[in-house]
Amino acid sequence: LFWSCSSTKHVPEGKYLVDKVSIKIEDSKDISSSELHNYLRQIPNHKVLGFFKLQLATYNISGRDTSKWHNRWFQKLGQAPVIYDQQLTDISTKQLTLAMVNKGYLDATVSVDTVMRPSKKKINVNYIIHAGQPHKVSSVSYDIADSTIRNIVMRDTANFDIKPGDLLN
Repeated sequence: LFWSCSSTKHVPEGKYLVDKVSIKIEDSKDISSSELHNYLRQIPNHKVLGFFKLQLATYNISGRDTSKWHNRWFQKLGQAPVIYDQQLTDISTKQLTLAMVNKGYLDATVSVDTVMRPSKKKINVNYIIHAGQPHKVSSVSYDIADSTIRNIVMRDTANFDIKPGDLLN
């Protein structure tokens, strides 16, 4: 039973279990890291009550012999360990950069810091985003040739979503 508590029981040699993933945004208070988590391609196993990886522990109760029904049952019931993949980290970096560009931070850069713990076969992945200066809408103008349509459109300008000073989002 104690062996099943080892979160790295099913992690192959030379591989690492993704233990923690964090996003830190430098030089911008307008964006929260929680709204960027959807762009990550590799997240750690789900935690219950913020610290216990119940689904991973259930998976780890199973043995390596998949010909036995109870091992297959525990594996289906649980969640396999999330093994670190450098390609997924690179894709996440690109996705985070594109998300920042879409939010108006055209000069944003994303760097990755990984902290490996070889003795525990675990890795922490930290994404550091340097947002830079946001690009903002300086002015809004309308060029509508038809005067009837122009009058209809201009009557409703107070309800327009885009205003000068808004982020180029």
